[in-house]
Formats: sequence, structure tokens, C-alpha cells
Amino acid sequence: MRKISLDSRVQRNDSNLIISELDNDIVMMDMESGSYLSLNKTGKIIWEQIEQPILVSDLVKKFINRFSVDEKTCTAETLDFLTKIAEQKALTIL
Repeated sequence: MRKISLDSRVQRNDSNLIISELDNDIVMMDMESGSYLSLNKTGKIIWEQIEQPILVSDLVKKFINRFSVDEKTCTAETLDFLTKIAEQKALTIL
């Protein structure tokens, strides 16, 4: 898997997923592997933002403007989240 950086263009990959919303969370099951992925409220917001291709740097800028978070923390947490869902094959790095 390619490493995700601020210069990466990403898009969610939900083609093999069954997705259910539960309150402010999303639960997904990969139909091929049978593994589950659960997203909390923040993860759900990111998931919604990556429906269409987007640069990770633009995603971070959106979150800095939307939430009270510094750039360093926002960048680290966004990259960590994107890496985790990429490992689950729920993200495409374009």
C-alpha cells in the first residue's frame, strides 16, 4: 500500500461494503473478507467528505476551519484515520 501524504488524492471505496448508520456512527462490513469497520462521529464526517476525490491537504484545511484544532494535530489524526481505512481497503489512493 502506498503511504498517504498531504499531497495524496483519496476517495472512499465502498464498492464491497455493506454500510449501516447507527446514530452518529457508521458500521461497515466488507463482503469479501467479512471484516467490520466502525466509524465514530468524526470518522463519519471524514467518510462523508471523501465520497468524491479530494486532496488530503484540502481535507485537513476543511477540518481546521470546521473544528477547533491546530494544523499539526489535525494533519496527524487525519492521516492516521485515512491510513487505517486504507488498510481495510475502504479507501482508494488515486
